[in-house]
Formats: sequence, structure tokens, C-alpha cells
Amino acid sequence: MNEAAPRLAFGIGSDGAYTRLGQTIAFVLGLLTMLAFFPLLVVAALLYARAEERFKDDPERAHTLVNWSWMSVIVPVVVAPVAAVVYAVVLA
Repeated sequence: MNEAAPRLAFGIGSDGAYTRLGQTIAFVLGLLTMLAFFPLLVVAALLYARAEERFKDDPERAHTLVNWSWMSVIVPVVVAPVAAVVYAVVLA
């Protein structure tokens, strides 16, 4: 039977560890998320920790958890500036 190799999550190597680029981006987004919305930073860390445990047994589920982890740090970084602009426009 020909099984396809599991897709890799963004910034994650085949062994389930961060790539150098993934580490850098996660660090920068983590800092920005910490400033914008701290609880989502905790959620992102928990999701990634859970994904690390699953890479051996269920790589597809781990891939999904990593993607949700990335979304947890990207959303506040995008939403915070948009909210700031809307707030500034409303006050102007």
C-alpha cells in the first residue's frame, strides 16, 4: 500500500520540532500577542505542547493543533492594529 507522507505544519520539521524560521516567527508573534492579548498566548503554547505529544502517533491531528496554535498568535497581531485604527477614527 502506498501511504502518502503527512503534511508538515508551517514552521515545523518532519520530526515535530520548530525549524529556525519557525522559531523566529513564533518568537516575534508571541511577543506581539503577549502585548495585544495575553490569554491567547497561553492557548497557543498549550496547543503546541499538545501537538508535540501527538506527532509520533497522529501527525495529522498534530498538524491541526499546530495550525490552531499559529492562528492563536496571528489573530491578535492582526486584530489589534485594526481595532486601534477603528478606535482612532471613531474618536476623530
